[in-house]
Amino acid sequence: MRKNSFIRFAIAATAVAVFAGTTLPANAAIKPADKATVGDDCTAAAAKAGKIAKGRGVDGTDLTCLAVTTGSFKGMNKWWYKDVKPLKNIDWTIPANPGGYSLTADAIADSLKAEGLLTSASSVYKPGAGGAVGLGAFQEIKAKPEAAMVTGIAMTGGLYSNKSKLNLLDSTPIAKILREYDGIVVPANSKYRTLKQLMDDLSAKPNGVAIAGGNKGGVDHQVMGLLAQKAGIDPTKLNYVVFSGGPEVITSLLSNSTQVGISGALDFAPYVATGKLRYLGISSAKPLAGIKAKTFVSQGYDLVYGNWRGIMAPADLSKADYLNMVKVIDIMHVSPAWAEQLKKNKWDNEFVAGTAFKSFLEKHIPEINSVMKGLGI
Repeated sequence: MRKNSFIRFAIAATAVAVFAGTTLPANAAIKPADKATVGDDCTAAAAKAGKIAKGRGVDGTDLTCLAVTTGSFKGMNKWWYKDVKPLKNIDWTIPANPGGYSLTADAIADSLKAEGLLTSASSVYKPGAGGAVGLGAFQEIKAKPEAAMVTGIAMTGGLYSNKSKLNLLDSTPIAKILREYDGIVVPANSKYRTLKQLMDDLSAKPNGVAIAGGNKGGVDHQVMGLLAQKAGIDPTKLNYVVFSGGPEVITSLLSNSTQVGISGALDFAPYVATGKLRYLGISSAKPLAGIKAKTFVSQGYDLVYGNWRGIMAPADLSKADYLNMVKVIDIMHVSPAWAEQLKKNKWDNEFVAGTAFKSFLEKHIPEINSVMKGLGI
Protein backbone atom coordinates (compact mmCIF):
# COMPACT_ATOMS: atom_id res chain seq x y z
CA MET A 1 0.00 0.00 0.00
CA ARG A 2 2.86 2.32 0.83
CA LYS A 3 4.46 1.66 -2.55
CA ASN A 4 1.21 2.41 -4.38
CA SER A 5 0.84 5.68 -2.48
CA PHE A 6 4.33 6.72 -3.48
CA ILE A 7 3.66 5.85 -7.11
CA ARG A 8 0.49 7.96 -7.05
CA PHE A 9 2.50 10.82 -5.58
CA ALA A 10 5.15 10.50 -8.28
CA ILE A 11 2.58 10.47 -11.04
CA ALA A 12 0.85 13.50 -9.56
CA ALA A 13 4.14 15.37 -9.21
CA THR A 14 5.01 14.70 -12.83
CA ALA A 15 1.54 15.65 -14.05
CA VAL A 16 1.49 18.89 -12.04
CA ALA A 17 4.73 19.88 -13.72
CA VAL A 18 2.87 19.83 -17.02
CA PHE A 19 1.19 23.10 -16.12
CA ALA A 20 4.30 24.90 -14.88
CA GLY A 21 5.70 27.63 -17.12
CA THR A 22 3.37 27.01 -20.01
CA THR A 23 2.74 30.69 -20.77
CA LEU A 24 5.17 32.91 -22.65
CA PRO A 25 6.13 36.01 -20.65
CA ALA A 26 4.10 39.07 -21.56
CA ASN A 27 6.33 41.63 -23.28
CA ALA A 28 3.73 44.35 -23.83
CA ALA A 29 3.88 46.13 -20.46
CA ILE A 30 6.74 48.11 -18.95
CA LYS A 31 8.25 46.19 -16.04
CA PRO A 32 10.16 47.76 -13.14
CA ALA A 33 13.56 46.37 -12.24
CA ASP A 34 12.32 44.44 -9.22
CA LYS A 35 9.80 42.50 -11.35
CA ALA A 36 11.73 42.16 -14.59
CA THR A 37 12.37 38.95 -16.50
CA VAL A 38 14.33 38.66 -19.72
CA GLY A 39 12.42 40.04 -22.70
CA ASP A 40 10.17 42.33 -20.65
CA ASP A 41 9.82 45.92 -21.85
CA CYS A 42 11.67 48.74 -20.11
CA THR A 43 11.65 52.50 -20.71
CA ALA A 44 13.86 54.47 -23.10
CA ALA A 45 15.14 56.49 -20.15
CA ALA A 46 16.11 53.32 -18.28
CA ALA A 47 17.81 51.99 -21.42
CA LYS A 48 19.77 55.20 -21.86
CA ALA A 49 20.88 55.00 -18.23
CA GLY A 50 21.73 51.28 -18.51
CA LYS A 51 19.54 50.55 -15.51
CA ILE A 52 20.16 47.14 -13.91
CA ALA A 53 17.66 44.61 -12.57
CA LYS A 54 19.82 43.01 -9.89
CA GLY A 55 19.58 39.22 -9.72
CA ARG A 56 16.53 39.01 -12.01
CA GLY A 57 18.23 36.88 -14.64
CA VAL A 58 18.75 33.13 -14.71
CA ASP A 59 20.75 31.73 -11.78
CA GLY A 60 20.70 35.11 -10.05
CA THR A 61 22.48 37.00 -12.83
CA ASP A 62 21.64 40.62 -13.63
CA LEU A 63 19.47 42.01 -16.40
CA THR A 64 20.16 45.39 -18.02
CA CYS A 65 17.66 47.68 -19.70
CA LEU A 66 19.03 48.22 -23.20
CA ALA A 67 18.12 48.55 -26.87
CA VAL A 68 18.33 45.04 -28.33
CA THR A 69 20.61 44.85 -31.37
CA THR A 70 19.57 41.57 -32.97
CA GLY A 71 16.66 39.22 -33.62
CA SER A 72 12.93 39.84 -33.36
CA PHE A 73 13.34 42.46 -30.62
CA LYS A 74 15.95 44.52 -32.50
CA GLY A 75 15.65 48.20 -31.63
CA MET A 76 13.26 47.59 -28.73
CA ASN A 77 14.06 48.54 -25.13
CA LYS A 78 14.15 45.28 -23.20
CA TRP A 79 15.44 43.80 -19.99
CA TRP A 80 18.31 41.77 -21.42
CA TYR A 81 21.66 40.15 -20.70
CA LYS A 82 24.24 42.81 -21.46
CA ASP A 83 27.10 40.31 -21.69
CA VAL A 84 25.36 37.51 -23.64
CA LYS A 85 27.33 36.15 -26.61
CA PRO A 86 25.72 34.35 -29.57
CA LEU A 87 26.80 30.73 -29.95
CA LYS A 88 28.94 29.92 -32.98
CA ASN A 89 27.89 26.28 -33.18
CA ILE A 90 26.00 23.51 -31.41
CA ASP A 91 27.09 19.91 -31.96
CA TRP A 92 24.05 17.90 -30.89
CA THR A 93 24.15 14.36 -29.59
CA ILE A 94 20.74 12.83 -30.37
CA PRO A 95 20.29 9.76 -28.09
CA ALA A 96 17.77 8.09 -30.41
CA ASN A 97 16.85 7.64 -34.05
CA PRO A 98 15.29 10.61 -35.90
CA GLY A 99 12.10 11.65 -34.12
CA GLY A 100 11.17 13.74 -31.11
CA TYR A 101 14.70 14.42 -29.89
CA SER A 102 15.99 15.45 -33.31
CA LEU A 103 12.89 17.56 -33.94
CA THR A 104 13.57 19.36 -30.65
CA ALA A 105 17.22 19.95 -31.51
CA ASP A 106 16.27 21.34 -34.93
CA ALA A 107 13.58 23.58 -33.43
CA ILE A 108 16.03 25.01 -30.89
CA ALA A 109 18.70 25.59 -33.55
CA ASP A 110 16.26 27.20 -35.99
CA SER A 111 14.91 29.50 -33.27
CA LEU A 112 18.37 30.54 -32.13
CA LYS A 113 19.45 31.27 -35.71
CA ALA A 114 16.30 33.32 -36.32
CA GLU A 115 17.08 35.40 -33.22
CA GLY A 116 20.74 35.93 -34.14
CA LEU A 117 21.93 33.69 -31.29
CA LEU A 118 23.50 30.84 -33.28
CA THR A 119 25.52 30.47 -36.47
CA SER A 120 25.36 26.74 -37.22
CA ALA A 121 24.37 23.35 -35.80
CA SER A 122 25.04 19.69 -36.54
CA SER A 123 23.72 16.41 -35.14
CA VAL A 124 25.05 12.90 -34.56
CA TYR A 125 22.64 10.07 -33.78
CA LYS A 126 23.46 7.61 -31.00
CA PRO A 127 20.35 5.43 -30.50
CA GLY A 128 20.03 2.43 -28.23
CA ALA A 129 19.32 1.12 -24.74
CA GLY A 130 16.69 3.72 -23.89
CA GLY A 131 19.13 6.59 -24.34
CA ALA A 132 22.04 4.99 -22.50
CA VAL A 133 24.13 4.63 -25.67
CA GLY A 134 23.74 8.31 -26.47
CA LEU A 135 24.33 9.46 -22.90
CA GLY A 136 27.44 7.29 -22.63
CA ALA A 137 28.85 8.75 -25.86
CA PHE A 138 27.99 12.29 -24.75
CA GLN A 139 29.65 11.88 -21.36
CA GLU A 140 32.89 10.90 -23.07
CA ILE A 141 33.07 14.33 -24.76
CA LYS A 142 35.68 16.59 -23.18
CA ALA A 143 36.87 20.14 -23.78
CA LYS A 144 34.09 20.85 -26.29
CA PRO A 145 31.86 23.68 -24.98
CA GLU A 146 29.75 23.67 -28.16
CA ALA A 147 28.55 20.10 -27.47
CA ALA A 148 24.97 19.59 -26.25
CA MET A 149 22.48 16.75 -25.91
CA VAL A 150 18.69 16.64 -25.94
CA THR A 151 17.26 14.65 -23.05
CA GLY A 152 13.82 13.99 -21.61
CA ILE A 153 11.51 11.63 -19.81
CA ALA A 154 12.19 8.89 -22.37
CA MET A 155 15.83 8.89 -21.31
CA THR A 156 15.23 9.05 -17.56
CA GLY A 157 12.78 6.17 -17.88
CA GLY A 158 14.96 4.31 -20.36
CA LEU A 159 18.03 4.42 -18.13
CA TYR A 160 16.03 2.73 -15.38
CA SER A 161 14.46 0.07 -17.59
CA ASN A 162 17.82 -0.80 -19.14
CA LYS A 163 19.50 -0.98 -15.71
CA SER A 164 22.07 1.56 -16.83
CA LYS A 165 24.60 2.75 -14.29
CA LEU A 166 24.99 6.08 -16.07
CA ASN A 167 23.81 9.19 -14.22
CA LEU A 168 22.27 12.00 -16.25
CA LEU A 169 23.44 14.46 -13.57
CA ASP A 170 27.04 13.65 -14.44
CA SER A 171 26.42 16.05 -17.33
CA THR A 172 25.59 19.76 -16.91
CA PRO A 173 21.86 20.65 -16.87
CA ILE A 174 21.07 23.70 -19.01
CA ALA A 175 17.28 23.93 -19.31
CA LYS A 176 13.98 22.09 -19.55
CA ILE A 177 12.23 23.78 -22.45
CA LEU A 178 8.99 22.02 -23.40
CA ARG A 179 6.45 19.32 -22.77
CA GLU A 180 4.48 17.34 -25.37
CA TYR A 181 1.71 14.78 -25.17
CA ASP A 182 1.07 11.28 -26.45
CA GLY A 183 -1.68 10.08 -28.71
CA ILE A 184 -3.19 6.61 -29.08
CA VAL A 185 -4.29 5.66 -32.60
CA VAL A 186 -5.65 2.74 -34.59
CA PRO A 187 -5.81 2.06 -38.34
CA ALA A 188 -8.87 3.48 -40.08
CA ASN A 189 -10.39 0.02 -40.51
CA SER A 190 -10.01 -0.87 -36.82
CA LYS A 191 -13.03 -2.07 -34.87
CA TYR A 192 -12.09 0.34 -32.07
CA ARG A 193 -14.01 3.59 -32.29
CA THR A 194 -13.45 4.75 -28.70
CA LEU A 195 -10.78 4.41 -26.05
CA LYS A 196 -13.24 2.59 -23.79
CA GLN A 197 -13.74 -0.15 -26.37
CA LEU A 198 -9.99 -0.76 -26.44
CA MET A 199 -9.61 -0.69 -22.66
CA ASP A 200 -12.59 -3.06 -22.24
CA ASP A 201 -10.89 -5.59 -24.54
CA LEU A 202 -7.60 -5.19 -22.68
CA SER A 203 -9.43 -5.73 -19.38
CA ALA A 204 -10.76 -9.03 -20.69
CA LYS A 205 -7.46 -10.10 -22.27
CA PRO A 206 -4.49 -7.78 -21.56
CA ASN A 207 -2.16 -9.46 -24.07
CA GLY A 208 -4.79 -9.80 -26.78
CA VAL A 209 -3.90 -6.58 -28.62
CA ALA A 210 -0.47 -5.77 -30.05
CA ILE A 211 0.36 -2.20 -28.98
CA ALA A 212 3.19 -0.46 -30.88
CA GLY A 213 5.20 2.17 -29.03
CA GLY A 214 8.62 3.62 -28.40
CA ASN A 215 11.47 2.19 -26.38
CA LYS A 216 10.98 0.08 -23.29
CA GLY A 217 10.54 2.37 -20.32
CA GLY A 218 10.08 5.45 -22.50
CA VAL A 219 7.20 7.87 -22.25
CA ASP A 220 4.98 5.84 -24.61
CA HIS A 221 5.45 2.76 -22.45
CA GLN A 222 4.82 4.80 -19.32
CA VAL A 223 1.62 6.37 -20.66
CA MET A 224 0.24 3.02 -21.82
CA GLY A 225 1.10 1.35 -18.53
CA LEU A 226 -0.38 4.14 -16.40
CA LEU A 227 -3.53 4.17 -18.54
CA ALA A 228 -3.86 0.42 -18.04
CA GLN A 229 -3.57 0.93 -14.28
CA LYS A 230 -6.35 3.53 -14.40
CA ALA A 231 -8.55 0.90 -16.08
CA GLY A 232 -7.67 -1.76 -13.48
CA ILE A 233 -5.41 -3.68 -15.88
CA ASP A 234 -2.05 -5.18 -14.88
CA PRO A 235 0.38 -3.23 -17.12
CA THR A 236 2.92 -6.05 -17.02
CA LYS A 237 0.47 -8.25 -18.96
CA LEU A 238 0.15 -5.92 -21.97
CA ASN A 239 1.50 -6.98 -25.36
CA TYR A 240 3.64 -3.87 -25.79
CA VAL A 241 5.78 -4.07 -28.94
CA VAL A 242 8.91 -1.90 -28.86
CA PHE A 243 9.91 0.26 -31.84
CA SER A 244 12.50 3.01 -32.19
CA GLY A 245 9.95 5.80 -32.59
CA GLY A 246 6.89 7.23 -34.30
CA PRO A 247 7.77 6.37 -37.93
CA GLU A 248 8.24 2.67 -37.15
CA VAL A 249 5.08 2.64 -35.03
CA ILE A 250 3.14 4.05 -37.98
CA THR A 251 4.65 1.52 -40.40
CA SER A 252 3.64 -1.36 -38.14
CA LEU A 253 0.07 -0.06 -37.92
CA LEU A 254 -0.31 0.48 -41.65
CA SER A 255 1.09 -3.01 -42.37
CA ASN A 256 -1.30 -4.54 -39.80
CA SER A 257 1.65 -5.90 -37.78
CA THR A 258 0.14 -4.24 -34.71
CA GLN A 259 -3.39 -3.09 -33.90
CA VAL A 260 -2.82 -0.01 -31.70
CA GLY A 261 -0.09 2.65 -31.70
CA ILE A 262 1.13 5.16 -29.15
CA SER A 263 3.60 8.00 -29.75
CA GLY A 264 3.75 11.79 -29.72
CA ALA A 265 0.30 13.02 -30.74
CA LEU A 266 1.68 15.13 -33.58
CA ASP A 267 3.47 12.13 -35.14
CA PHE A 268 0.13 10.72 -36.22
CA ALA A 269 -1.57 13.94 -37.40
CA PRO A 270 -0.72 13.67 -41.14
CA TYR A 271 -1.99 10.08 -41.26
CA VAL A 272 -5.17 10.96 -39.40
CA ALA A 273 -5.71 13.86 -41.81
CA THR A 274 -5.48 11.50 -44.81
CA GLY A 275 -7.82 8.97 -43.20
CA LYS A 276 -5.26 6.22 -42.67
CA LEU A 277 -5.29 6.38 -38.86
CA ARG A 278 -7.80 7.43 -36.20
CA TYR A 279 -7.14 8.91 -32.75
CA LEU A 280 -8.62 7.17 -29.72
CA GLY A 281 -7.26 9.68 -27.22
CA ILE A 282 -4.52 12.07 -26.12
CA SER A 283 -2.71 12.41 -22.78
CA SER A 284 -3.04 16.20 -22.41
CA ALA A 285 -5.24 17.99 -19.88
CA LYS A 286 -7.27 19.70 -22.60
CA PRO A 287 -7.80 19.22 -26.36
CA LEU A 288 -4.92 20.28 -28.60
CA ALA A 289 -5.51 22.65 -31.50
CA GLY A 290 -5.36 20.81 -34.80
CA ILE A 291 -5.52 17.35 -33.17
CA LYS A 292 -8.93 15.69 -33.59
CA ALA A 293 -8.82 13.67 -30.39
CA LYS A 294 -10.50 13.56 -27.00
CA THR A 295 -8.39 13.61 -23.85
CA PHE A 296 -8.11 10.53 -21.66
CA VAL A 297 -9.69 12.56 -18.85
CA SER A 298 -12.76 13.47 -20.89
CA GLN A 299 -13.26 9.75 -21.57
CA GLY A 300 -13.18 8.76 -17.92
CA TYR A 301 -9.50 7.94 -17.41
CA ASP A 302 -7.89 10.30 -14.91
CA LEU A 303 -4.45 10.56 -16.50
CA VAL A 304 -2.55 13.64 -17.71
CA TYR A 305 1.02 12.77 -18.60
CA GLY A 306 3.48 14.59 -20.84
CA ASN A 307 6.97 14.12 -22.17
CA TRP A 308 9.32 16.93 -21.14
CA ARG A 309 12.53 17.63 -23.06
CA GLY A 310 15.60 19.59 -22.13
CA ILE A 311 19.22 20.39 -22.89
CA MET A 312 22.38 19.02 -21.28
CA ALA A 313 25.96 20.23 -21.72
CA PRO A 314 29.28 18.44 -21.03
CA ALA A 315 30.37 17.97 -17.43
CA ASP A 316 33.52 20.06 -17.91
CA LEU A 317 31.73 23.14 -19.26
CA SER A 318 33.34 26.24 -17.74
CA LYS A 319 31.31 28.52 -15.49
CA ALA A 320 31.47 31.31 -18.06
CA ASP A 321 30.32 29.07 -20.92
CA TYR A 322 27.59 27.58 -18.73
CA LEU A 323 26.17 30.98 -17.79
CA ASN A 324 26.30 32.17 -21.39
CA MET A 325 24.46 29.08 -22.65
CA VAL A 326 21.66 29.34 -20.09
CA LYS A 327 21.30 33.04 -20.91
CA VAL A 328 21.08 32.28 -24.63
CA ILE A 329 18.42 29.63 -24.04
CA ASP A 330 16.56 31.92 -21.63
CA ILE A 331 16.34 34.59 -24.35
CA MET A 332 15.27 31.98 -26.91
CA HIS A 333 12.35 30.76 -24.82
CA VAL A 334 10.69 34.23 -24.82
CA SER A 335 11.30 34.82 -28.53
CA PRO A 336 8.69 34.90 -31.32
CA ALA A 337 10.73 32.28 -33.20
CA TRP A 338 10.37 29.82 -30.33
CA ALA A 339 6.70 30.68 -29.88
CA GLU A 340 6.17 29.68 -33.50
CA GLN A 341 7.94 26.34 -32.94
CA LEU A 342 5.76 25.65 -29.91
CA LYS A 343 2.61 26.39 -31.88
CA LYS A 344 3.69 24.33 -34.90
CA ASN A 345 4.64 21.28 -32.84
CA LYS A 346 1.80 21.47 -30.27
CA TRP A 347 4.30 21.84 -27.41
CA ASP A 348 3.84 23.55 -24.05
CA ASN A 349 6.45 26.18 -23.19
CA GLU A 350 7.52 24.55 -19.93
CA PHE A 351 10.76 26.29 -19.02
CA VAL A 352 13.16 25.76 -16.11
CA ALA A 353 16.81 26.74 -16.49
CA GLY A 354 20.17 26.42 -14.78
CA THR A 355 20.27 25.31 -11.16
CA ALA A 356 16.46 25.11 -11.11
CA PHE A 357 16.62 22.49 -13.88
CA LYS A 358 19.24 20.58 -11.89
CA SER A 359 16.91 20.63 -8.86
CA PHE A 360 14.06 19.38 -11.06
CA LEU A 361 16.18 16.42 -12.22
CA GLU A 362 17.23 15.59 -8.68
CA LYS A 363 13.54 15.17 -7.78
CA HIS A 364 12.31 13.79 -11.10
CA ILE A 365 14.76 10.88 -11.46
CA PRO A 366 13.76 9.03 -8.24
CA GLU A 367 10.09 9.83 -8.94
CA ILE A 368 10.21 8.34 -12.43
CA ASN A 369 12.11 5.32 -11.10
CA SER A 370 9.26 4.74 -8.67
CA VAL A 371 6.69 4.99 -11.47
CA MET A 372 8.67 2.51 -13.58
CA LYS A 373 8.97 0.06 -10.70
CA GLY A 374 5.26 0.26 -10.02
CA LEU A 375 4.54 -0.51 -13.68
CA GLY A 376 6.76 -3.57 -13.61
CA ILE A 377 9.05 -2.07 -16.24
